[in-house]
Amino acid sequence: MRYSSLPIAVKAFIFLFFGLALFAPLPFVVVMPGGATDVLDKVISIKSENAYKPTGSLYLLAVRVTSPGSAMYSAEIVYGWANGDQRVFPRSLVYPENVSAKVIDKEAKIDMTTSQDKAKAVALEYVKKNYPQLPSVDPSLITLDVKDTGGPSGGMIFTLGVIEELTPDDLLQGRKVAGTGTIDPTGKVGPIGGIDEKLIAAQRVGVTVFLAPRANCSEVTSVPKGVTLFAIRTIDDAVKALSANSSPEKLGMNCTNRA
Repeated sequence: MRYSSLPIAVKAFIFLFFGLALFAPLPFVVVMPGGATDVLDKVISIKSENAYKPTGSLYLLAVRVTSPGSAMYSAEIVYGWANGDQRVFPRSLVYPENVSAKVIDKEAKIDMTTSQDKAKAVALEYVKKNYPQLPSVDPSLITLDVKDTGGPSGGMIFTLGVIEELTPDDLLQGRKVAGTGTIDPTGKVGPIGGIDEKLIAAQRVGVTVFLAPRANCSEVTSVPKGVTLFAIRTIDDAVKALSANSSPEKLGMNCTNRA
């Protein structure tokens, strides 16, 4: 059986079509690990003689996401898929439809400020409840200053940082600890996005203990070498995980592949 070849004009059209497709913007975003900031060193400031100096580091983690207004092209998407530290998602799964980058950034900053206010309130309540012998500290003496980062996912870490600096017990014991999760007024820790990317960011700065919201456990695909992962439901769980100096299995806080 014979097959006739395509006319040259048709071949040229097909070649041109796929060539242009490589440079056409596509509705995807790339998510990758961001930076890590020690909140005890650069973020939390307590102007009180009743504050204690910590011995370790407590890291706030960030995830880098392509801006909703940025154009993504085929080559970038293929590179993102090939790069083990990056993931590619449809833009609609990450950003709301028909909302500008300016509005999203504004909402993220509001979420960050709100999470800081909640963190201070929860931490002070925790200290009052568990250390009634300690003098009270006015919230106005506690400052949290985070630059170029938005969203509510630092709530648990902010809370832990304030507790660490207001109580005599050394929770960190010289370790590098990181974590993520929202905080509500009752001290419950809520889920966040980008858990795998945050684990990678934590490993890059030498973190050995990572506190993750239990609701995110089913989304963890792998735990970096050298990192012990704890599943956290409340701020009490977070303090227990650090102060007990025990394994997540013994504490009932094993996270991997659990909801």
